Amino acid sequence: MKHHLFSKFCVTPLVAAVVLVSGAFSASANCSPQGSQLIKSLNGAWKGGGSVTPIGGGREPISCRINYASANNTIEQKLACAGTDYRITATSNITCSGGSISGRWLEQIANNTGSVTGGIGGNYLNLEVDGPNFKGRFAVNFTSENKHTVTITQFDPALGRHVPVATINLTR
Repeated sequence: MKHHLFSKFCVTPLVAAVVLVSGAFSASANCSPQGSQLIKSLNGAWKGGGSVTPIGGGREPISCRINYASANNTIEQKLACAGTDYRITATSNITCSGGSISGRWLEQIANNTGSVTGGIGGNYLNLEVDGPNFKGRFAVNFTSENKHTVTITQFDPALGRHVPVATINLTR
């Protein structure tokens, strides 16, 4: 049975980091120099793989493709990940202001949307994603110009805390 991430009826964890939304937002202040440099370095196509472990489910390998486009303190992201039983297609758009980021994301398969807030620095993005059917955190760590890792946790209402659900390693 195929599960769609962000589905109201499926507790599937993968939101994407890197899950953010379509549409442009204007920055109220300039992005920090470190944040601006990170935004510029994202441009282009990335691919890789990892694993997803939905709340209450078993671990499954996934492969992902992410494309970033950046300009004037904004990042637009298009993400597609798939495994045997899990799939996600999402877009996002975030804006950097100082050392903070904010924006929106849209998951297209289950038609879910929400807000993104967080921080940006020299080699990381820490994102909090909130929507009606998914609440999670994304830690995006850049280990080089051509490599980054996305670690995702999802809020589990039964436990009252975030639990690890996915790790994805990306290269270009």
